[in-house]
Amino acid sequence: MDREWGSKPGSGGAASAQTEAMDRRERLRRLALETIDLAKDPYFMRNHLGSYECKLCLTLHNNEGNYLAHTQGKRHQTNLAKRAAREAKDAPAQPQPHKRKVSVRKTGTYLSISPCSFMQFLFVSFSKFLIET
Repeated sequence: MDREWGSKPGSGGAASAQTEAMDRRERLRRLALETIDLAKDPYFMRNHLGSYECKLCLTLHNNEGNYLAHTQGKRHQTNLAKRAAREAKDAPAQPQPHKRKVSVRKTGTYLSISPCSFMQFLFVSFSKFLIET
């Protein structure tokens, strides 16, 4: 009988789609718990009843896996975007640092320039002089 459904003898039969989905969800939950540190999440809170709350969305979750699934969902992501936009609007604009203006001063009939600029000027002038002669 088992061979009619495509499973090998002694393999325990083919897994149903429902059990495969449950296994996949459990694997993903364990992986998420390993990679994401809930202690650093500012919106994660465990209440006195043992369930978990999202303080941003005001939702209740039975376990950490459900909370992690919620954080990837549309409702949580839109609330994060709304909060970020509100904080950006409310935050005062940072003043731009004052940049010093460099001014060229004339002293008499001569131009006051730095020694490096003067050397460049001499080099260019001397090069033009050599080209012309």
